[in-house]
Amino acid sequence: MSIFCSLFFMITAFVMPEKKGHKFYISTTTIEYKEEFGTLQITSQLFIDDIEALLRKYEAELRLAPDSDAQRIDKLFELELKRYFRIKFDQEWVDFTFLGREYKNEILQCYLEVQVPETSQSLILQNRMLFELFEEQQHIIHFKNKGSRKSFLLHGAADTKTIAFH
Repeated sequence: MSIFCSLFFMITAFVMPEKKGHKFYISTTTIEYKEEFGTLQITSQLFIDDIEALLRKYEAELRLAPDSDAQRIDKLFELELKRYFRIKFDQEWVDFTFLGREYKNEILQCYLEVQVPETSQSLILQNRMLFELFEEQQHIIHFKNKGSRKSFLLHGAADTKTIAFH
């Protein structure tokens, strides 16, 4: 019986088409408030193939991991981040500094930094990254401040969250 099962699985492995990509459309972002520096330090993790699909609207031949053109990818990725990942303080959207990115297995990990105005007590975060490509896309947000951690889930119907610093 075990020989039959082994043979069945070997045959189906050759006959069944390989499914590319992944089943879940989710990202994870950690935002840490560093009061001593007056900054938010942000780390986002997204699937490489999702970002590759997003950036291919600019150049169909673009490849990530390995990069076909690292400088071009950085420029386009930063453009998309600024378009879809936004932070507001005191009724004003602010720019972030794109510090870089790296690959870890099938994940693109990127690093951002935002200056926090001294008088701000809260922020408004909007993350619409990849919603145009994947209806099921969700973003898990972890906000860390002085040892406490709050987590939120953003999705197409609720893409914005107000987060208090204190």
